Amino acid sequence: MRRFVLLAAIAGALVAVAPAAAKTSYCSPTGDYCTSVARVKGVRYLRFSTFSVRGLVRICVKDPTTRRVCHSFRLRKAGDLWRVKVIWKRRYPNRGTGTYRVSFFIGPTRLGPVLSFTQRP
Repeated sequence: MRRFVLLAAIAGALVAVAPAAAKTSYCSPTGDYCTSVARVKGVRYLRFSTFSVRGLVRICVKDPTTRRVCHSFRLRKAGDLWRVKVIWKRRYPNRGTGTYRVSFFIGPTRLGPVLSFTQRP
């Protein structure tokens, strides 16, 4: 019985922590591509890099009010990789404080999990 109570307490703690552990980057298991919504020196970048894909990448951002905005970007050569590096504030509306969710697509296929970041006032 004690073990069950302890496991239930640990599971509850993990559920409570999950929202704070938002994913801001992802690389495919094969290493074919990586996505990121990281902040660098105070600037939020939406990035996609690959060595195996060419053409267009569609990046969709869902804001805290659940409005979704998508734009397509051409992959550009950067050393041995092809990449897209977009400054979030230049291309997507800032709808205030809250969590923003970012998806990356090639055609109809979503690449990796939905990433997220929190905009503070």
